[in-house]
Amino acid sequence: MKIFRFSFLIFAICIFADVKIKASIAAGTPPIDAYFLKNCPEGSIAVAQLQSSIGWWEGPPFGGGENHILYRGDNDAFAEALAKFSAIHATNLDLTIRNGPKNDQFVVPKIGEEGKSDSRVDWEFVVWNSESWNNLYNSTNAALTKIFKDSPVASNLGKPVPAPQLIVYLGGGEIDESKIKIPANVHVRDERSKNK
Repeated sequence: MKIFRFSFLIFAICIFADVKIKASIAAGTPPIDAYFLKNCPEGSIAVAQLQSSIGWWEGPPFGGGENHILYRGDNDAFAEALAKFSAIHATNLDLTIRNGPKNDQFVVPKIGEEGKSDSRVDWEFVVWNSESWNNLYNSTNAALTKIFKDSPVASNLGKPVPAPQLIVYLGGGEIDESKIKIPANVHVRDERSKNK
């Protein structure tokens, strides 16, 4: 029986030895280091390093590679972000519109008027490291595929890397929707709730 247990342990170690996976979420304040955007589409660093950036985080816990860069600003700052976003070398670029304001747990709160904490985010840039995506969702490792098969991320298995995404949160910030000019190569998806 001891030989069986030892053999099973060695077998399990060998299966998982080839799985490139890390279990953490990283977060920080600007400036974001270009290292965190390796294997992201060309032009991503220009968006990430804008002066309007107020923080960033990287997830998911199993493998990382999904980068979220957070911003706060007015229409001019958002126009600059949108222009740099539209210059990213990617087949698709998605602008998603959501109800605001958004407060993010990874933003170091700014103390505003009357001493109130403000972790407001006006927009965020989401971009995947293609190597991380492929290690997680397009892996040929049967053990990893089996682990994810019944998980909430199972719908990502076998799919291509998602398009870079800029998410703007309208309401509660300084962005006037009527002044936003969308570049022709950017696809827009309005996810705002009509009840808000």
